[in-house]
Amino acid sequence: MSIFIVAAVLALLLAIAGYAYITQSIEKKRIQKQRILMTLKTKQRNLIHLINGFPPNFLTGELLSLVYRALIDTCEQLSKIEPKDQRHLDDITLYNNQLDTLPKNNTAQRARVENPQAMKEIRQHLQELQHFLVQQEALKIINKVQFGAYTDQVKRLSLQMAVDAYLYHAKLAQQANKLRLAIHYFTLAKKLLIAENTTRGYDKQIAQLEEITAKLEEKAQLTGEVSAPAEVATPDPTAKEWENFTPPDGDAWKKKQIYD
Repeated sequence: MSIFIVAAVLALLLAIAGYAYITQSIEKKRIQKQRILMTLKTKQRNLIHLINGFPPNFLTGELLSLVYRALIDTCEQLSKIEPKDQRHLDDITLYNNQLDTLPKNNTAQRARVENPQAMKEIRQHLQELQHFLVQQEALKIINKVQFGAYTDQVKRLSLQMAVDAYLYHAKLAQQANKLRLAIHYFTLAKKLLIAENTTRGYDKQIAQLEEITAKLEEKAQLTGEVSAPAEVATPDPTAKEWENFTPPDGDAWKKKQIYD
């Protein structure tokens, strides 16, 4: 009789242990699934935020295509984990359509940014974009040659933003009839372009700036305006930030992996 009781108790204990193991396994898988979902949804939000963070026609078609492909891949992973959620399939269709309608070459004129706050936000988005590029190379989605080409595009965009910052302050100086100060900012913008004009791609902009400064110089001489050394010597902090903007390297990426 006691043997049967002992056997029954052992069987019950084994059943309880088995049930506990199965329950723990199910809970562990549920937690793991939630963690993966949270990671993917965070990645999705970051990519959407990155795409929407730039003005129209600002990014090149190549950069936008790369971000859109990463976004579509993220939505496809979400759809596999949550196959009953129709929103993921809708997102895949939406972003594929947006990817297909991207221009192959950016022929539209990039709008000049003339708002300091917008400049600051774009600078942050360009840093995030460079982080994204480093991650894409680390995952072997792009190779080193492609990474170099994409990084060069980001550097060119940051250069144009530095120029925009100087042009913005030159415009303010003109509106205040401070011609020498305006000439100063136009000259700084021109120097930036000349320093990066190894491929002669900025010849037109440089020529335009030279024409503008020449006209302002004539006007300043006619009005007898002299330069204000203290005012001219004060660099614009926004433009200086753009001048010193350097896309982070692989080590810097390790500190902020927001697109994993």
